[in-house]
Amino acid sequence: MQIHRRFALYLPAFLLFGLGLSGSLFAQSGTSTAGKDWSNAGVQWSFTLGQPFHLGLGSGTQARLSQGIQQTYQDNKVLGVLRYDNTAQSVLTNCQVRLVNNLAVVVSTATTNASGAYEISQFPDGNYTLGATSNKPWGGVNATDALRVRQFFTGTAPLVGIRLKAGDVNNTNSVNSNDALLITRRFSNLVTSFNVGDWAFEAPTLTANGQTQTLDFKGLIYGDVNASYVPSNLRQPVRLMMEYNGLASEESNGTWIPVTTGFEGAISALSVVAGVPSGLEILDVRSSLPPGDLSWSCQGGEFRLGWSDVEGVVPVTGEPLFEILVRGSSAAPWVPRDLSEMAGPDGEAYPMADLRLPKVVPASGSWQAGLYPNPAGDFSALDLHFPTGVEQLSVVVYDSRGRLVWSQDRDRLPSGKTRIELPVEQWSEGRYLVRVGVVSGSGNTNNPSDFARQWPLVIRR
Repeated sequence: MQIHRRFALYLPAFLLFGLGLSGSLFAQSGTSTAGKDWSNAGVQWSFTLGQPFHLGLGSGTQARLSQGIQQTYQDNKVLGVLRYDNTAQSVLTNCQVRLVNNLAVVVSTATTNASGAYEISQFPDGNYTLGATSNKPWGGVNATDALRVRQFFTGTAPLVGIRLKAGDVNNTNSVNSNDALLITRRFSNLVTSFNVGDWAFEAPTLTANGQTQTLDFKGLIYGDVNASYVPSNLRQPVRLMMEYNGLASEESNGTWIPVTTGFEGAISALSVVAGVPSGLEILDVRSSLPPGDLSWSCQGGEFRLGWSDVEGVVPVTGEPLFEILVRGSSAAPWVPRDLSEMAGPDGEAYPMADLRLPKVVPASGSWQAGLYPNPAGDFSALDLHFPTGVEQLSVVVYDSRGRLVWSQDRDRLPSGKTRIELPVEQWSEGRYLVRVGVVSGSGNTNNPSDFARQWPLVIRR
């Protein structure tokens, strides 16, 4: 019998067993030669691709075959590269690519290499769909993505292809405000998963006909509809500063601290991920933002808050976006972490924005002070908190050469908060030294609370 690499004859199992054979027969096209028996290597037969045919083998008492199906097999191959649908077109390594037939059966698989490439070969002719799976962690999703979903639902921004698929996080074959809510809640750690999974992939189709085909396709994390994630990066962008802004006196039942911003543009999405200063416990959050999907959580010392609204808001200087109820006191700063950002009505994150929070100081103890903002432009102020009244306060400012540029004295200040604005708009750019001295009401200069404190001040414009 002649063997041909391209075609395989598939026979019913009971016929193979009847012949004492254990596998497939291979053949080439042609016309059978009468009188040739099974042992003759010159036996040939004719066939029509994909159709049943009848074949007689051997003579005398030898068994005869009655039918078989002819299919192409070994020359089919599909290869390509699996990428993330971001601007960088990041390759997706160590992902499983699957070849699925029209009966939803996985015919073959391959794993993408360090270049994101895959290759599947030696499968029968027919129609197939490519798919993929990944064990890479979920990430890169925040309230900006929820805003994009809201914009799609209201018809103000498109989502197509794999990005539309990635927006259907509740697996309902539609993308709407419910998906936006789930995205915000997962970013805020209020839910830990989507029932649709973590990864979405394109599903390109192919028809196998004995040739090599190249099919690149893409994946996306569910919820990452703006495709901001870069899987190869360990860190995600931080586009939000959290700056000191004044002092708040600790209260026994908890202290509400206002969170404001100096940003002057319209805000439609806010994503906050921050380490909570040591000594503070988060109790509650109340919002001054327009109605939207505001959600928050605090787990393991990390505070998360997400909010989005299609209409957005233009913040008013000095008015809080939201307030945080805290227990305790701390002079440590809030430290923003990955994915912290503000986005505008167009769904694009601003390169850098700011949130401003006061430090919470003890209701009793030594006096507290802080200088904000620093570096300064045209405004900077000293914020002071005195547990008891003070007899005298002295503020002096020196330039980088040690020359006195400004001073102010105040007498008999009451307990509580005091703010002293520095005339930085009158000073040139550069480095300065701000020094504060306090004499308490007791007049005892050995009291530690009477010691002077100082801060370097930088002016930039």
